[in-house]
Amino acid sequence: METEKEYSYMKWLDVEEMHEQSKKWFSELSFIKDEQQFLNNLIQSFAIKPVDKTEFAQISDFKKGIAENQQRLNTLFKQVQKHMNQLEILTDDVNQLEMEKAYHKTHKKLSQRMDKYLLDYRAVKQRGFAKLASILKTGKRKVALGNPDYKLSAIQKEKLKS
Repeated sequence: METEKEYSYMKWLDVEEMHEQSKKWFSELSFIKDEQQFLNNLIQSFAIKPVDKTEFAQISDFKKGIAENQQRLNTLFKQVQKHMNQLEILTDDVNQLEMEKAYHKTHKKLSQRMDKYLLDYRAVKQRGFAKLASILKTGKRKVALGNPDYKLSAIQKEKLKS
C-alpha cells in the first residue's frame, strides 16, 4: 500500500527579493509610526474642544484603537529589524540548510503578520476618521479650522462678494 504524502507549495524567494520585501516592511512600519504620532496629535486637538459624551466616547475608542495598534507595531517593528539583521545567514556562503529553511519560514510568517497588521491598522484608521468626521459634521457647534483670529482684508471681502 502506497502512502500519500501531502506537499505544500512554498514560494522560495531569493535573497534579494526577501531583502527588498523586508526593507519595504521596515519603511511601511516607520511611516505608520510617524502617522500614529500625527493621529495622536489630531485626537488631542479634539480633546481640547468641548464635546458631548458620545463624541468623547468616539474619540476615546479611536485613541484606544491607535494605542493597541501601536503596541503591535512596536513588536512587529522589532521582529522585522531582527529578521533583516539575520539575512546574513543566507549570504555568508556557509551551508546551513536548517537555519536557511528557518529563515524562509520566518519570512513567510512575517509576511502574513504584516498583511494582517496593515489590514487591521487601515480598518482602525477608517473607523476613526469616520468618527472624527461625524463629530466635525455635527451642527451643534462650528469648529474653527486654522487660526480663529484670522480676518479677511477688505480687498478679499470684495473678491468674495463678486
